[in-house]
Amino acid sequence: MPSALELEQRVVDAWPAAESEELDGWLLRASGGPTHRGNSAATLGAAGALSLDERIERAERWYAERGRSAMFQIGPCAQPAQLDQRLEERGYRKSGGAIAAVAPTSSVEQRSRSELQTCVEFQPSAAWLSIAEGSSRHASSRDTFHGFLQRLGPRCRYVTVWLAPEQPAAICLGITGSGRLSVNAMHTVPELRKRGAARAALHALAAHALEDGCPELFLLVESENTAARTLYAHSGFQDVYAYHYRVQGGP
Repeated sequence: MPSALELEQRVVDAWPAAESEELDGWLLRASGGPTHRGNSAATLGAAGALSLDERIERAERWYAERGRSAMFQIGPCAQPAQLDQRLEERGYRKSGGAIAAVAPTSSVEQRSRSELQTCVEFQPSAAWLSIAEGSSRHASSRDTFHGFLQRLGPRCRYVTVWLAPEQPAAICLGITGSGRLSVNAMHTVPELRKRGAARAALHALAAHALEDGCPELFLLVESENTAARTLYAHSGFQDVYAYHYRVQGGP
């Protein structure tokens, strides 16, 4: 199992922002759209010449110039260690609690087997896009999501699941990097849930990853998403660390 730091570095790599800038060890990221990852400061770098308050204030100005509130990702490796407390003292609210988890690819492939029709493609099909743009959280920011997919290019693996030949039911997005593959954008059409489509998507992605010689999958899941966490645990994923965000402004 990877260390928290190794896994956090993979998470940053798997979600490249539209715009980014280094700030004394932190990575400021802005992308638009609904995701916290693409619009927050990754805080893995050790402190440099600036004091902590100076770094925070520069980050605030950078986000303000882009019309956004400053947001910081806070995991077990956030630097410096007192960052979370200092942000709270400055009035930042806590948001977006989530879990980072990993699993052996072979375990996911064995535990999530399904009879549903699936496919894994290197370009988004019309069926895949119909779900991503129709009912997922990216539906309201299509241009932003397309830009993200374009930045990733050949690193993407697009999984689609059908309940019937003309009924696509679920999608997910695999992103390759450093010999590992991340599971992203998992979404089932709301009225087609509880029929095994998400499990089938995991199986298809894991089977493809095994063919590519990828030994491990990783993902992020909201702490309060009980259904997803149960599915992932049954598929062999184990929690590595919890993280959250601090967002500038009131509740």
